[in-house]
Amino acid sequence: MSIATVSHVLNGTRSTRPQTRERVLDAIRQLGYSQNLAARNLARGRSSLLGLIISDIRNPFFPEITSSFQDHALEHEMDAVVLNTNYDAERALNSVRRLIGLQVPGVAILTSQFDPAAVDMLTRANVASVFLDLGKVDRSISNISIDYEQGILSALRHLSALGHRCVGYVGGPVHLPSVARRKEAFAQSARQLGLEDCPMVDGDLTVIGGYAACSALLAHQPPTAIMAGNDLTAIGVMHRLWDAGLQIPRDVSVVGFDDILFAEYTQPALTTVALPRKEIGILAFQALWAMIHDPEQRGREYHVGTHLVERRSTMPPSPARVKAR
Repeated sequence: MSIATVSHVLNGTRSTRPQTRERVLDAIRQLGYSQNLAARNLARGRSSLLGLIISDIRNPFFPEITSSFQDHALEHEMDAVVLNTNYDAERALNSVRRLIGLQVPGVAILTSQFDPAAVDMLTRANVASVFLDLGKVDRSISNISIDYEQGILSALRHLSALGHRCVGYVGGPVHLPSVARRKEAFAQSARQLGLEDCPMVDGDLTVIGGYAACSALLAHQPPTAIMAGNDLTAIGVMHRLWDAGLQIPRDVSVVGFDDILFAEYTQPALTTVALPRKEIGILAFQALWAMIHDPEQRGREYHVGTHLVERRSTMPPSPARVKAR
């Protein structure tokens, strides 16, 4: 058996007879051989790794995205290097430099803040990239767009149908494009539904930030319902309402956004807008795979919908609360 035959079996570069392939694999198992991936990548001039850059590895929004991305990479005999930016644009830029150094053929940038210089770096290095609500589709650049507007409109329609006329909103840092879109979608939907002037407070998308922002809403006449820009913020809001002696949903209804795993297990279970994170991970991989194997590296726009999940944290406002307003 020649060295070339063994190489073709290991690298999948040419079809071999089933009997020959099995003999090679059996020998590998007996010898305990482990392929030198670094040497293989060097010979190929391209890595079998893909890059995945996320905002916050501690945020329960990201594990399902990461898992589905890695699963699909493995199905295609690739793997993923996951890097965390902690919402720091400079750290994201350094992550891109590291991935280019690893000769990855594609990078999924699923973070809320990104330096445009990194896009130029990836393009010059001929690395395919896909963004989450940030990218402008171009050669070797794809984008995944989330329908925040429809999700927020469905949540406010739900609250309006229950009888809520004043709904507060707790968002996040508005310099983040996706956060600004959610806040604007809330304001537009409230106007469309003829709701009263709805107080809006900016938080930081964390439980602690939601708690503090809710304090600002409670400093005045509290609304009968509060919508949060994400579920972590909603959980902070719920804790602050509890500490203020207000019961959910009897005194104040609460709605979140994202439908993270914890949303189903809050007390009461959180009504929220579901964002299919598994689908985002799959689309991110598919976008990179398509561009890597397209001679023209054509980018695409991908759309992800949202839908409301009704649980126990919303109900019609009590007559006493409505009268008090």
